[in-house]
Amino acid sequence: NACFDLFGYVDSGDFIGVEGKIFKTKTGQLSVLVKKLEILSKSISPLPEKWHGLQDKEERYRKRYLDLIMNPDVKEVFEKREKIINVLRNLLKKEKFLETEIPVLQPVYGGASATPFKTHLNALDMDLFLTISPELYLKRLVVGGFERVFTFARNFRNEGVDYQHNPEFSEMEYYIAYKDFEYHIWFTEELFKMLIKELKIKGKIEYREKSISLKPPFKRVTFRDLILKETGIDINKANDFEKLKKEIHAKKLPNVDIANCKHYGALLDELYKRTARPKIIQPTFLTHYPVEMIALAKRNEKDPTKINSVQLIIDGAEIVKAYDELNDPIDQEKRLEEQAELLKKGDNEAMPFDRDFINSLKYGMP
Repeated sequence: NACFDLFGYVDSGDFIGVEGKIFKTKTGQLSVLVKKLEILSKSISPLPEKWHGLQDKEERYRKRYLDLIMNPDVKEVFEKREKIINVLRNLLKKEKFLETEIPVLQPVYGGASATPFKTHLNALDMDLFLTISPELYLKRLVVGGFERVFTFARNFRNEGVDYQHNPEFSEMEYYIAYKDFEYHIWFTEELFKMLIKELKIKGKIEYREKSISLKPPFKRVTFRDLILKETGIDINKANDFEKLKKEIHAKKLPNVDIANCKHYGALLDELYKRTARPKIIQPTFLTHYPVEMIALAKRNEKDPTKINSVQLIIDGAEIVKAYDELNDPIDQEKRLEEQAELLKKGDNEAMPFDRDFINSLKYGMP
């Protein structure tokens, strides 16, 4: 009777403890014949109504704990994320990579085109930056003799927020000596094969009202060919800022924001992201970017105006970015000097000059 009296105070969301005898009903339902009942934790705030659930998107993001309680599919995302990380780590270990960590607080930021978060270290009275990329520190490890290294990093970029971007995000980054960008393509396709098996994907997923095949091998297209197809502009001819700007005006591409682009590489990136990238739905490797777009990548031997780079694009989003690393300290020093000059002129996404990184390359990086 005391148990039944207490049960009258139990609400949705309460945690209860019961003791009793386990038995099966006539229909075979496993049940407990309760002898003792106690409330372990009381839910003071009522849960959202079960039928309609938690509908407001803003509230779902701000109260993720409620979102997890009311929407099992959201909880499944967390569980799948862990599986993806485990598969990725297992593949890296199979390939004999060493896992390491890099500093979050850095005196000089670099490794990506992004605006950093800035803070101050009181103990040493010095300004520091939150990492925007682990790249330059991982490369220092390669210089030091580790030929295969990787890290799962938290990056911080003080810029816009949308469904593809967040000021704080996770990424995995690896570096391997004596391999070219074809290895990165192999690694990516091997990863997708393993993910399809682990996550029990039949090869296609439905995402944002689109059917996307995740089964390798994936299509390849060069950056030049993609831009030529989508805009009619040949970047081999429009090979500087003024020529490209003139072509954009001639083709009447109003979505391209020329005014906010301070150099050729930025204008190329703006053109690509406004006109071409959103149209890539199925997994596609985009290769051989112009050298002005990535300051840390090695030039292509046959065409030094391009770099040996590859990005995997799925439904307009950049999923993987990789390239042959520039290990020529003279060329790298020149390109970082150009980046530092752009930073002085007001390009907040340009990289500062990192003298220590250049010094490390002078000892040789495979």
